[in-house]
Parts: sequence; C-alpha cells; structure tokens
Amino acid sequence: GEQDFLALETLILPNGVYGAQGYEFQNISDAPDVAKAVYSIKKQRPSLLLEDWYGRLSSHSPDWYDDWFERAPLHICLVEAGSRLGYRWESENGHSCEVIWLDPEPERESSDYEEFIEQLDHIEKRVYFRGFFEPPLEEELNHMSFYI
Repeated sequence: GEQDFLALETLILPNGVYGAQGYEFQNISDAPDVAKAVYSIKKQRPSLLLEDWYGRLSSHSPDWYDDWFERAPLHICLVEAGSRLGYRWESENGHSCEVIWLDPEPERESSDYEEFIEQLDHIEKRVYFRGFFEPPLEEELNHMSFYI
C-alpha cells in the first residue's frame, strides 16, 4: 500500500544539477527560481533535511564582485522560522540581506506562532544589509565597505 515505501529523508544531487547543494548560478536574477525549486521540494517533503542547502553566484558571472567577494552576500540559503520558509543572500563572513519569505506569516493564534517569533528575532539580528533583498550593487557595497 501507500505506506510500503520509506519516506525520502535526504536528497543529494550531483554537482551541476539545477538546485543541487552549492549550485552555481550565472546571474543574481537566477537565484529566485533556484530557491523556489528547492522550496517546492521542501514543501512536498517537509521531513527532508535541507537546512544546510545553499547556492552561490559563479565567479564567472557578470554580476560577480571583483574586490569584495568575501564580504559581499553572494550565497543564498534557505531560512526557516517556525513553519515559514524563505531564503536570503549571505556573505562568507555571515552578513546577510533581508529574507525573501515564500510562505505567509503564521496566524497569531496558530500553534507555531511563538516559535516563529523567536526564530524570526534570531534571523533579523543577522541582517546586515538592511533594505536589501538581493546583493547591493558593487558601488553601494563600496560605500558600505568602511563598516563591513
């Protein structure tokens, strides 16, 4: 019957496969589609372990930052707060952009609202690039570089 098969717990795709761990995209504008594909898999299989998933901008991309690649948020990762999923851009040193939420905020009366608020507070404390939902332009980053 339907319960005769084991549930998929881990999904490891080979390098280069669309949406694989560490997937390299050619443009910043490609990231939302990659993140949404991974999000779709996670929503279909909630028990699937994807919290370490990330994608990154290729160093051959025309969007690549020549001088600030270690400080620029050029990696995307999934973000989870309660039942709410999204993704954000992060730098290698942990500075992140705002979260792009793919799920609505849980209702105040829901059972996981408190967990959502606690995790959201932790997530918000890591946002360095306030007001940016994708990496700032290299010129903007140059203006911020004094503070990074």
